[in-house]
Amino acid sequence: MPTHRAPLALVLALLVPACGSDGEPGDDGSTGDDTTSTAATASTTEAASTADAPTTSSTTGDGGTTSDASTTSPASTTGDDDALPPTDSAEQLEAWLAAGVYESWPAESQIHASAGPHGGNVRTFVNPALAESLAASGTHPQGAASVKELYGDGTDEIVGYAVMVKLAPDSAGGDGWYWYERLDTTVYADDIGVNLCTGCHGGGSDYVLTPWPLQ
Repeated sequence: MPTHRAPLALVLALLVPACGSDGEPGDDGSTGDDTTSTAATASTTEAASTADAPTTSSTTGDGGTTSDASTTSPASTTGDDDALPPTDSAEQLEAWLAAGVYESWPAESQIHASAGPHGGNVRTFVNPALAESLAASGTHPQGAASVKELYGDGTDEIVGYAVMVKLAPDSAGGDGWYWYERLDTTVYADDIGVNLCTGCHGGGSDYVLTPWPLQ
């Protein structure tokens, strides 16, 4: 009886598992290397994280940028010339005077004998607002102020102060001005519209008797 045999190629196909291109069983064409895939994923994640991270920069004066955004704010340029004598209390005003804040204001060139009732020798300082309005021979603005240093007779030691500050645009018969005067330990004025002061200063240029230009 004749014997039927399956073709040799068919037998081999049934017995031998399919092979990939590198000869390893079960390889369907991919590399099969999980390490390479993991590294690629990590690299992609890191790149995305870097791209999403917030960045800061500050613009320099020449149009360039710097990477450091934590720059220091410029310091205030407001000087003591704009500081007004405090008028809330004599204690605050005396502390302000003792600090010499007014000494940067325009001032008379030297100590001289008082032409008014302040007695002894004096020297007057006016703030920029008052200096400007005195030069213009007009009504003084709110914020105009002067400080007069009071000296004992024949000495260069300050023994008191006379201060005036305009608190309102309208002088209102002197009530728009704050007046302060201390000589030694005696305070003669510390209020608005003090008659002792307005009675003398009423004949001046909007209540200011100091001659201009400063002598």
